Parts: sequence; structure tokens; C-alpha cells
Amino acid sequence: MTKPGLTIHRLELFLAVLDTGGVARAAQARHISQPAVSEHLKGLAAYFGVPLLERHGRATRPTAAARVLEPYARQALGLLRSGDQAVTELRGLRAGALTIGASTTPGTYLLPEVLGRFHRAHPAVALSLRIADTREIERWIAAGEVELGVIGEAPLVPGLVAEPWVKDELVVIVARRHPLAARRRLSAAALAAQPLIAREEGSSTRGVAERYLAEAGVRVAPAMELGSTEAIREAVAAGLGVAVVSRHAVRTQDRRIVALRPGRRRWLRDILVARRAATPLGPAAVRFRELLFRR
Repeated sequence: MTKPGLTIHRLELFLAVLDTGGVARAAQARHISQPAVSEHLKGLAAYFGVPLLERHGRATRPTAAARVLEPYARQALGLLRSGDQAVTELRGLRAGALTIGASTTPGTYLLPEVLGRFHRAHPAVALSLRIADTREIERWIAAGEVELGVIGEAPLVPGLVAEPWVKDELVVIVARRHPLAARRRLSAAALAAQPLIAREEGSSTRGVAERYLAEAGVRVAPAMELGSTEAIREAVAAGLGVAVVSRHAVRTQDRRIVALRPGRRRWLRDILVARRAATPLGPAAVRFRELLFRR
């Protein structure tokens, strides 16, 4: 009996089912019929010799084998996309696409200027920026979904390498009417006594702040977790608490908040440029990296 084929299309449909949460949604997103998606998934399951989906009431969910296969499928498709882009871009960056991943601080405040320079130099290259927390960006790089990631200082997942790009300083922000707003510095103990508004787990800003607090012998449980620096700044301005953010996130024209130095020494971290260790960058990614370090 001939073994079913392993095709790019089947892997793409498999990941679409995982990303959308079901066969019907994947079929709608990919603009094909639901039976066609099911048939391709059966072929993929037959190729590997294990079921990839299982019934759970009226819904279907991925099996343990599907979860094992998922990162390999993402990496394989990412490498194929990178190879396709590299071949296209050999024509002198007159075509192709480049996706950059970035954590919130560099993606919001530092990269737009570099993206503009790249676009002006290579307008025919389709350029996109995906923003998430540092841990998510690392996963995208490892899976081959993005070639380059610009992230805050954090332990790297295996298989990635990173080089320092710029230094970033963390500050404490408080509402201008807050009793602490008249101070220039805020000790770790004083910070711990305030309701802290923080980013979610996986944020480099949060991780670095917790490291500095731990060095001062202080542990702080956030009173509130918000998913973006912009939301945190608005919450602080509304008097809901204090927060630790990048100095880049403190707009000089926003007179509703005040930035204080946490302690006697500056809280510094590196913003890193990360990539896969064993995979060469395509021409567009090489050019973008050159522009980054030409700041």
C-alpha cells in the first residue's frame, strides 16, 4: 500500500486547524471546503501513522501527537518560506517579503524609524512587523515564522543567538498628583508599598524589573496585569497605581505622569537582535540588520 504524501499544503492546513481551533474555521479561513480539509488531515495522519485530531463532544481537539508535530511543522514551513524569499531577493531586493518580530518597547518606540529607512531603500520588498511579548517573539524565531526578532533582555530559548543593539533604561511612572510625584528617586521598598501595574508574564520589562527588585531583597505581586505599555500608562495616569516601564514609553508631552528613577542606580537592560543560530539570514534580513546597527 502506497504511503500518503507529505505536502506543504497538508502541513499548512494542519497548522490552520490548530491556529483557528477547528476544521470548519480552518476551511473558512483557507477558502476551501470542510470535507477537503478533513481529507487532507486524514492523509497527514496516515503518513505519520497516528491520529492528529480526536472528538471531544461536538468539537475536535488536537491529540498529543499533533502537539508534538506542531513545532516541527512550523519550523519546516518557516524554512521553506525563508528559502523562497532568499531566492527571490537575490534579484537585488527588487521583490520579496520580510517579517520582523519585536517585543512591545522596541516595536512601538524604536523600530518604526528603521522600518522607514528600509522601505525607502527597498520599496519593492513587502515589510511587516509583528509585535508580542519577548517570549512569544522567541517562539516565532525558533519556529521560523520570523527571521529576526528585536527583544528585551531575557534568557534565550535553545537554538537562538542574540547580539546587543541599544541600551534601555527602566523607570517608575506615577500620576502627577500622586504623593510620590515630587521625588526624584523611589526606593525598592517604597515601590513595593504601592499597587503595581505590570505587563503579563513573558514581558522582558517585567522580568528585568523583577530581577532588580529581587536584588534589592523585595518581591512585589502585581495588583493589575495589562497587555500593553500604552494601557499601563493610561492606568497610571488615572491614578490606579504605579508601574515600571521603558523610558522610551514616557512621552515628554504627557503631563499626566512623572518618571522617577528606581533606587540609587539606573535600571538598565539590553535590547537584543535575535535570530536562529543554525539558519543563515536571507538577503532582506541581512540588509535590515545592517540598518539596525547603523543607528
